[in-house]
Amino acid sequence: MARYFAEIDQSDTVLRVLVAEPDYINSGKVGNPSNWIEGFMDEDGVTNPKKLYPSIGHKYNYDLGIFYFSQPYPSWTLDENHDWQPPTPKPEMVDYVPWVWDEATESWIT
Repeated sequence: MARYFAEIDQSDTVLRVLVAEPDYINSGKVGNPSNWIEGFMDEDGVTNPKKLYPSIGHKYNYDLGIFYFSQPYPSWTLDENHDWQPPTPKPEMVDYVPWVWDEATESWIT
């Protein structure tokens, strides 16, 4: 059965994602097999033990065995759940006007 695999570079960034048989990945036809990590859902089809499906640009944490988003802005920090948090929490939306992060001022603007 074909499965999802992500190629990871030296900075732990996903370079590409393939749907392939494990034997194909392990054959070396798509590069060093040790650079490939499988991304999958649990048997229930709902829970993802890898946090996210791999996607180009995502990061991979080898210690936890999870994929997570790349840092959106230099001022944002990674929390204990591997979610990026701004230095200032996002305000509530008012009158359907969205807030946008402004990195220059490290604040939310409308």
